[in-house]
Formats: sequence, C-alpha cells, structure tokens
Amino acid sequence: MPVDAKARSGPGPSVPVEAARFRLVGRSTLPEEIAGRLLALIRARELRPGDKLPPERTLASMMEVSRPILREALRALALMKVVDIRQGRGTYVTALEPTQLVSHLELAFSTDTVALARLLEARRVVEVGNVRLAAGRIAEDQLASLESILARLGRAVDLPGTFSELDIAFHDTICVAAGNFLLGQFMAIINTLGRISRDRTGAVREVREATLMDHAGILAALRARDQEAAARAMQEHLDHVERALEDASDPTGAEAGPSGSNASGGPEPSGGPEP
Repeated sequence: MPVDAKARSGPGPSVPVEAARFRLVGRSTLPEEIAGRLLALIRARELRPGDKLPPERTLASMMEVSRPILREALRALALMKVVDIRQGRGTYVTALEPTQLVSHLELAFSTDTVALARLLEARRVVEVGNVRLAAGRIAEDQLASLESILARLGRAVDLPGTFSELDIAFHDTICVAAGNFLLGQFMAIINTLGRISRDRTGAVREVREATLMDHAGILAALRARDQEAAARAMQEHLDHVERALEDASDPTGAEAGPSGSNASGGPEPSGGPEP
C-alpha cells in the first residue's frame, strides 16, 4: 500500500501518522538533513521498497520545509538510486538492490587507484572464500556448467565482450555453488564496481589467455573437490588480475601486453574481462 495511504492501527481507532513520521527533529533547510530523515525511515523499515512517497506539496508540508529544498533532497536520493522520481506519477522507494545502490560509485573507482586496490582486496576475501566453500559443496550439474563455460571461453578469446560475459558467468557459478547468499550479495556488488578494472584490462589478449588457463586450474581443483587447491588456484588467478591491472594503469604501457607489444586482438571493441 502506498505510504500516503497508510495509517497505523493501535488499541483505539486508526490514526494517520504520515506527518509525525516525516517531520524533522528541529527545523532544517539543509537538503542533506531532509535526505537523512528519509534514509532513516528506510533503515527503520517505515518506508519499504516500492512505497510511494506523499505528493511533493504534502511531503514538504509534513517536513516543514520548502518545496525547492525538498526537491533537491529527492534528486540527491535519486542519484543514489534510493528513490525513483517518475514524471507525473510520483516518487517511489526503489527495490534497494545492493548492486543498484553502489552503481553510482563507479566514478570513484575510475579515478582512484587506491579504491581499485581495495576492491581487489575484497575480491580476495570473497572469491577465495567462495571457491573454498564451493569445492566442498559443488553439484555435478554445476561442474558441468563450469566446463561448458570454460569451453566457450576458449572459443571467445578474440572476442573481448563475449569473453567478459562468460568470465563473470564462471565466477558467478562458483558463487552459487558456494551456497552462501550473503557472499552472493557481496559478489554482486564487486561485479558492479569491477566494470572499471574490466575496461582497463580487457583490451589485452594475453590477459584473456592467462584467464582461460587460470579458470582451467580452478575447475580442475573443484572437480577434485580439493578445497586448498581451489583456494590456491583462485589466489594465483587474482595475483594475475592484480598485475594486469597495474600494467593497464601504467600510462607508459597501458596498451601493451606482457611482451611489450600491443596485444588487443579481435574485431570486437574492448570491454573484456575482469578476469
């Protein structure tokens, strides 16, 4: 039910609570504080995914702020993917999917090499843990899926875009096999933020070839259900990712592969793997 139609029921008659719910503590004209109040309502589950906010005029009155200031706060929340402003239809709380909420952080990762390094640290924690769990839990049909993906990766080495999609599918299949939904959420966030590193390494054919070999080693360890070997194989793979990212970030060698020559191959535009 939309928020602007809700009323809270208690022992007595149902009493509308919208104004009390939205009202700021202390009068404020700062968009940040208005946005903060709406975020607090979401955290307290007073506002839920899909809820419609009251009309702008009504909400401004409830919060005792001007409409231009409210509009600025709502625009900021829209940029954060917290609300969806639909022209002529109102403002709604989004689905609040983790990948959606962090998508606006890509700009920071495109300009901050330290942030990219921290992203790789997160990959090491999540993906090495994932593959260790997967080695003990993976089902036969999941092994078959990985084998199929690996075969298709081999045929897509000269197709960076296709290779990238298959590379993500390989890692996602391992994540599903690990059987931990929280790690799955973390992995989805990492994949979203990892688009920048894929852009930086994807043009290099040697990186794709190394990725293919790394994935074969990971699959062999999973097939043997050897948790330690699987963890080592993933760690080595991420070591290769780190070196490729360092090379791609070097302005004197960003276009060069490991041999020093331009190694972009294939007719597709770059957009290859975050291996």
